[in-house]
Amino acid sequence: MKIVAIVPAYNCQKSIKKVINDLNNHFVDTVIVVDDGSSDRTAELARKLGVEVITHRKNRGLGCALRTGFKEALRRKFDLILTFDGDGQHLASDIKKVKKCFENNTTADMVIGTRLKDKSYWHRFPRHRLWGNLILTVLTNISCHKKFTTDSQSGYRAMKRDALRRLKLSTNRMEIASEIIIEARRKKLNMIEVPIIPTYSDEISSQRLVIDTLAIIVLILKRLYK
Repeated sequence: MKIVAIVPAYNCQKSIKKVINDLNNHFVDTVIVVDDGSSDRTAELARKLGVEVITHRKNRGLGCALRTGFKEALRRKFDLILTFDGDGQHLASDIKKVKKCFENNTTADMVIGTRLKDKSYWHRFPRHRLWGNLILTVLTNISCHKKFTTDSQSGYRAMKRDALRRLKLSTNRMEIASEIIIEARRKKLNMIEVPIIPTYSDEISSQRLVIDTLAIIVLILKRLYK
């Protein structure tokens, strides 16, 4: 099974080296960094480590960065596509859990790393991030017409090539996390969740958090009536 890790990155020069090194040490065949118009040395540092870098000339948003990476992964026919945030908020060691899910459940189409299922880790979240994620997860599940996920905003996910090909993704920014979940439900994909440990370093600005949250809510409301 050929595994590619798609790493969307925007101004991640402080964390990108560790992220790439960790991924290379955990059974990933190829790492593709999608530099989303960074103004720092993110792309330069990634290239020095020998990984592939696709660069957006301007910042286009997380959704665009992921869709760029997905298009390349499908073109090159990787068997398993892993998404991994470039800001160091995931542990590469959790890839073992993801691979085990696919090995133990041959019908699995997608695995999502959930940070919220184990409440003993909730204290690791900044409080407004925790409540934002909980609310958006409830709304995403409403759009799915059932409880389909416990962490709709997780950026840690893995999909088989055929499953990814079936998803119709069009959003440009943070709302793509909910869009992937909603599409997986609509296409009746077999999605499994595996607990992962949340880590946080640099904090998201409150202004961006509000804007992104509103965009996700608009997406969910639109999908409710489709």
